[in-house]
Amino acid sequence: MRDEVLQLGSEGQLVGIVSHPAGPGRTAAPAVLLLNAGVLHRVGPHRLHVLLARQIAARGNASLRLDLGGIGDSISSSDAATFRDSAVADTRLAMTGLATASGAQRFVLFGVCAGADNSIATALVDDRVAGIVLVDPHTYATRRSQLRDLRARVAKRGSLGEVARWGLRVARRRVRLAIDRARGVGPPPAEGREPPPIATFRAELTQLIDRGVRVLAIYSGIHGAGYNEADQLFELFPELRGRMDHVYFPDANHTFTELAAQRALIETITAWIARRFDTAPAARTLR
Repeated sequence: MRDEVLQLGSEGQLVGIVSHPAGPGRTAAPAVLLLNAGVLHRVGPHRLHVLLARQIAARGNASLRLDLGGIGDSISSSDAATFRDSAVADTRLAMTGLATASGAQRFVLFGVCAGADNSIATALVDDRVAGIVLVDPHTYATRRSQLRDLRARVAKRGSLGEVARWGLRVARRRVRLAIDRARGVGPPPAEGREPPPIATFRAELTQLIDRGVRVLAIYSGIHGAGYNEADQLFELFPELRGRMDHVYFPDANHTFTELAAQRALIETITAWIARRFDTAPAARTLR
């Protein structure tokens, strides 16, 4: 494979690196766009995007690791009202540029955290998106996950005395919150990434899957009650079982810092792209 700098937009305001397959590649294969993880530039956390892009190209798909406007080497030139709108506009522009550079007409979007959110938002408005790979998309606790989390916390404390002291601290916090609510004092405003209502997230996933978009949701082990069991996705959305793929890495952190976890993540993604976008019959759902 070979890497090539690509400038996109009327003024070349967006910058990315295309990894081209050696030889002609697979002409019907979708190209892959790797979107920024939050405000990290295009190399990704711990060079994840570089390693993933080159592995994708080695398997026959062109890939682009992109800097959205205002991140890395790209200039913010959008007049969009929100960062999300700007990210969607930039991603659609990048797909057009990558189509010219590679000949691809379909695309798979990859994103970690905010990159996952931007992948969903773009796929909802652009039919060229054939697949999305979401690393740590939004999570929502269930009754079962809360019980699992409670059991894990109790087991971690070991002795009955330590469990009792921990339970007392939890009870005190809840009492303080109840007193604040009674006084009309709300919690501090949320900072950073906020999940949409669960009904909205369900509707978005369902809309994409109904359209034929392939979805791979990947969860790390950082979420506590938010996600703590391999099949929790379908505790939330039982109607999507068998219609999308999911993988759980309970020992990995959010940015897959450990080399073994990073290698496993890259292999999972590249194998999924090959399976889901080849002409061979689809394999069973990943677990």
